[in-house]
Amino acid sequence: MPPYDMQSSQFGLVSGIQQAQSDMVLATEPSALFAPEARKGRLYIVAETSQDVPRSADACQLVINTIRKAFYSDRSYSVTSSLRKAISSANKVLYEQNFNTSSGKRAYIGVSCIVIKDHDVYVAQTQPAQTYLLADGKLRAMPMHPSWNDGQDGTTALLTPGAIGSSLTIEPEFYRAVLHPGDTIVACSSNLARILGRDQMMYLLRSINTSEIAEHLLDVCKQNALPEAHGVVVSARARLSTTAQTAPLSRSGVSERGRVLFQDIGNWVGRMTGEAVLLVRPDQRDKQRKAEIRQEHGQREQAQLAQVPDEPPPMPAPMPMPLDIGDSLDERVEQERRERQPVRAQLGRPQPRQAEEELPPSVLLGEGEYGQVTPPPPRQRRVDLSDTPDMGAPRNRTSASDGRALPLEPTLGEQLMRPFEKVGNTLTGYNRRRRLRRPPPSAMPKVRRRPGLSYRREGPPFPWLLLLLLVLSVALLVVYGKGLMDRQAKQEATRLLQQAGTAVALVSTAPDDASAQVQLDKAAEALALVRANGVVTSTAENQQEYESLQRQYDLALAAIQKISYLDDMTEVARHPQASAGSTFSSIVVPPAPNGITNTVGFDSIYALDVNQGALYRLPKQGGVPELYLTPDTQATNLGGAPAGKTKAIAWRTDNIVAVTQNPNNTFLYAFRNGNDWNFSNLGGSEEWQPPDGNRLRLATYEGNLYFLNAIAGQVLKYVSGRPADLYTPWITDFGQSKADAAIDLAVDGKVYLLQPDGRIDIYAANVFERELTPPSMKPPVAVVTSFFVTGASPDEGSIFLVDTQQERIIQIDKHTGALIQQIKVRADSQVRLNTLTSVYLDESAPQPVIYLANGGQILKATLPNPPRVLQQPKPQPTAGAESAPTVEPTAAP
Repeated sequence: MPPYDMQSSQFGLVSGIQQAQSDMVLATEPSALFAPEARKGRLYIVAETSQDVPRSADACQLVINTIRKAFYSDRSYSVTSSLRKAISSANKVLYEQNFNTSSGKRAYIGVSCIVIKDHDVYVAQTQPAQTYLLADGKLRAMPMHPSWNDGQDGTTALLTPGAIGSSLTIEPEFYRAVLHPGDTIVACSSNLARILGRDQMMYLLRSINTSEIAEHLLDVCKQNALPEAHGVVVSARARLSTTAQTAPLSRSGVSERGRVLFQDIGNWVGRMTGEAVLLVRPDQRDKQRKAEIRQEHGQREQAQLAQVPDEPPPMPAPMPMPLDIGDSLDERVEQERRERQPVRAQLGRPQPRQAEEELPPSVLLGEGEYGQVTPPPPRQRRVDLSDTPDMGAPRNRTSASDGRALPLEPTLGEQLMRPFEKVGNTLTGYNRRRRLRRPPPSAMPKVRRRPGLSYRREGPPFPWLLLLLLVLSVALLVVYGKGLMDRQAKQEATRLLQQAGTAVALVSTAPDDASAQVQLDKAAEALALVRANGVVTSTAENQQEYESLQRQYDLALAAIQKISYLDDMTEVARHPQASAGSTFSSIVVPPAPNGITNTVGFDSIYALDVNQGALYRLPKQGGVPELYLTPDTQATNLGGAPAGKTKAIAWRTDNIVAVTQNPNNTFLYAFRNGNDWNFSNLGGSEEWQPPDGNRLRLATYEGNLYFLNAIAGQVLKYVSGRPADLYTPWITDFGQSKADAAIDLAVDGKVYLLQPDGRIDIYAANVFERELTPPSMKPPVAVVTSFFVTGASPDEGSIFLVDTQQERIIQIDKHTGALIQQIKVRADSQVRLNTLTSVYLDESAPQPVIYLANGGQILKATLPNPPRVLQQPKPQPTAGAESAPTVEPTAAP
């Protein structure tokens, strides 16, 4: 048996949705002792299609199932030969299917087949496919990507094999390596080859758990916006630790070897139980055999229906009748000898003694005729009616062994023992009489005969008692081994909890944030080992201690990385067409009506669906959204033409305003006049050339309108009350900044432009002033989607960045760009922020309330306070110096 255990994990990404089990991956592992997987080896298959055609997933399933069936049904002992035949069979099936399909619907499949048998690993590939193998400390990519070879592709000179289904003949590429403990194999789709570097894969394949490798690959796919990816991770992990291997007679070596032995015994018993069902219950074996016969019969019928029947063979010519030439020479000699026997008897010559003819047993059962053969008379058994020695007269009292006469009068002891002697004689006499009544012993043991002829040979009886003793012995060993393993596991859990407690305690005593982060990573590894042990919940004390350590770790993590959680999140509204995939792109929450008398518009929340081009309104306390401005709304003051799709919204003074794009590609400014919408043509909007109509951004300040992405690389300004006049390019000096890639806009006296990587360009008085870079945090900021700037002036407020990829909201300082807090939801929350598009902060309440547009729902929660800082240790006074009073720093709010 190999000195390692196999671990495997699958991962799948379909249209950006994570899947635990992929339909493009097949993992076949042995389930019983005599299963085909145990004889031929473990089989892992990853399939992908070279082009996007209808029903390509069905073609991949057809190829995967055909390879698996053909590989295990092949009787060859060579893994390479079986793999070649299996891939050829799958190619033949898919080629026949493509031959009967139009060219636009043909699917060509690439596969990576991995077979692990004993200490060897075999890899067979047809392009497109990608496999990474870390064996013996060396990393190898199959096929080799050009970026791994300094841009030189070493495979261009060779003939690249085609995909399955592209031609009638196919020649896959084969690789072979020796597998050792710690080696890892990753088979994945080929689109990952261009984003995975050598150093990244080397670091990744050295991970401890295959599930962590799969999760990291999914994170890489999400970071690079890959819509689909599939793969499987297989790792060989040593069954014994390094300490147990180097010191086999140590306590750890003996305990680990005992644990592995009992695991092997338990696995063997489990597999033998499934196999013993067929041995003990013949009906199950007969049912299985009949099912296999029916399956083979059906396959033969299908093959006969698909093939033309052969012509019947010609009828053989009739054989001539043999000639009768009389008796043979031996028969004539035997006949003459029989005729001379009576003559020899008359002459007085002794005749040869004939052997006594034995009678068949069937004569005694009524078979045959009694007239032909007469059985001999039964042998008479003599009955001996004489007395046995035990039944003779009792011995005389004077027949003692020493020859002296016994006393005539019994002694006192004999008188006391006489009743007991009578009872004993009665019992022994009864047993003696029972023995005398028994029939004489027979030389042949009594055996139970089956119905039928008695002379037929019968097989030995099934050893049920021995089987029961074997099962009981194995069960006792398993129970004892399981108890020993549980005791060792509890001791290991206690040791791991102590290590984790020490690591968590060292976090709070770290002298600075860098050291605290290092100790925090060590504490996370210690808690992960505790969770992986699996016996933490065995006792209530261990569970309470683990939960206490986890709470301390969470507090330390929040203090160091400044993480806050939205614990009171509630759903305000849901998109009426959320089931169809409709989402909100932005929301507007009115501020407090300071000095404004007409407060009708302040009681609602406004949400924009930029894909439908519709504006929704809902009550501020929550409810069902209603359509407020649709593409079919008529611009009555502009001749009754449709207003078109809404592209951006903003709050202006006392009501909501919007920008729409009519069918003539002219942009309209929409504002409320009482209970009706009024529209005005934006001057020069027919010259706008937005790179993406859905990325148009609108901001208002002191009644003026500011637009981003109306013209690439510029912010347009429309003076308050005169939207029909020509716009003014607001930025006059870009400095070191570039506004071409900006994705969001905010104005508070200064203009803030958000870049996709999280940088914020700040402009003052039409001139570039400075740039705010995203703060350093873990994980770092990679891509942001929008932001929200609070404060009525540049001297107050904060900036909230929306990081949808990491499901968080980052609050930074408006002046310095320092990190204030990372706002998330807890891991066990039912709400996920993986579709977060926009945030809006309402500061009118005593405690600020944050609103989130998360896909097809609008959520709100109280803005959490920044996390408290860790308690730093007090400095110790030096010897000889005056001890000044030390003041402990209080926890910052």
